[in-house]
Amino acid sequence: MRFLFFFPSTGYYNRAISNPLGLLAIGSFLKKNGHEVKIADRNIERIDLKKLFDSFRPDAVGISVMSARGIKDALKISRIGKENGVPVVWGGQMSSMQPELSLSSEYVDFVSYGEGEYTWLEIAEALEKKTPLTDIRGLIYLDGNGELVFTGERPFADLAEFGRLDFSLLQMEKYAQRYLGCKKMVYLYSAKGCPGNCAFCANTKFHKSTFRKRPTGYVVAEMKELSEKYGIDGIYFSDEVFCLKRSDVVEFCETLKRENIDVQFGIQLRIGICREEELQLLYDSGCRWALFGVETGNKEMQKRIHKHINYDIVRQTIEITDRIGITPVATFIVGYPGETEEQIRDTVHMINSLKTSLIPLSLFTPLPGTEFYNEVVASGAYTPPKDLRELSRLIATESVGQNLSAVPSRDLRVIKSWFTWKAFTDKQAVKSDKKFEFAIDTIVSGLSSISMKGVISFFVNGFAAMREFTSVFMYSHFFPSVIRKYDLNVETKEQEGS
Repeated sequence: MRFLFFFPSTGYYNRAISNPLGLLAIGSFLKKNGHEVKIADRNIERIDLKKLFDSFRPDAVGISVMSARGIKDALKISRIGKENGVPVVWGGQMSSMQPELSLSSEYVDFVSYGEGEYTWLEIAEALEKKTPLTDIRGLIYLDGNGELVFTGERPFADLAEFGRLDFSLLQMEKYAQRYLGCKKMVYLYSAKGCPGNCAFCANTKFHKSTFRKRPTGYVVAEMKELSEKYGIDGIYFSDEVFCLKRSDVVEFCETLKRENIDVQFGIQLRIGICREEELQLLYDSGCRWALFGVETGNKEMQKRIHKHINYDIVRQTIEITDRIGITPVATFIVGYPGETEEQIRDTVHMINSLKTSLIPLSLFTPLPGTEFYNEVVASGAYTPPKDLRELSRLIATESVGQNLSAVPSRDLRVIKSWFTWKAFTDKQAVKSDKKFEFAIDTIVSGLSSISMKGVISFFVNGFAAMREFTSVFMYSHFFPSVIRKYDLNVETKEQEGS
């Protein structure tokens, strides 16, 4: 069978382009099982859809719709797919969490819910045998009466069954970017899911708060291939959490050192997993940045989101990480439902007590399937988008959208812009001898991303980038009363822990 997979264009995005790991994983598994796969990424090249369909002639089309950003282009691709008379299947987190909206389009036949490797393998078998796709577990569709039908959840697979990723399915050189000291960094994954149950996170429904680890041998071999074949010098592990056990950290580092792979890497860790000993081992193995999800500096809000971390340990971990030579990154969210000025001020104080200026601060967005989403919808405080057009305008975590907090939307924009600007202008935001390396890498990667699809795209996306830059500058400089209200420019000493 021949499968054509798409990663739809997301338009201008303030983050550098990432290689589509979900499509790569499914495509690699299908190819391993004897099927022909082509992955077309509309973010890295201009693609004539009609010519592509005519030349490849797929038996089915899969489209990864990870967020609202990809909806507009996904619909365009789906229309061409239907004109070619093949099944069109949407997958990805957005589609899985909002199947009823995805299937409201006449161009979408099925939604693949959750993990797609075995679902797509069974789609291939059904197409070969000419049996109904409606018999395959893990699919959602509309019946003849327009009713939503779910064929049943598929149990999680052992990730060892999927084998290694086949990078020949992607144009890996186009994804390489400058990032935190690396000149050619790409994304990889070593695990799926997270055992946490944070009230704002879709992991609780999408991954059922389950953590699964890929075999270390697969991951290290892929790192070696990326280094030797593609010249990659940096890997960003996109796992929601890199490891849960110290023994797994030790095994990974020892395997990496034994293979003598000259690649730096970054990870996402839960506070409390790694002690100084493991952090030092990570550094010695090439780890150069680590992201920690703190999410709030207010004890009451911490209980509401089910984070359960000790703030003293947060500060100690980030201080140790920084001292060892790993650049610490700490994530926070503001604008939670009902969040007050005092609670946000606690978060600002917490941020300013940390030894890092890299604070990717997100604005709260109610994500379907999460505890907070169910709460605000049930209370009538939040009105979900009623169709795909409305959903496509919802840029989660980047814009205020429907403000559910108890503070003005302007304040949220100022706070987010303040920490964005602080990271951008910090001379030593990264553990490096080069000043302003983070800012330089951000600019270079941004220009590279917006120039990939030609002159028109460069000017359109360049204008969007300049508009965003101007907005961040304005909100971080021209609202002194808000800056004072939340103590944004006040360095905070360590406070008592929780």
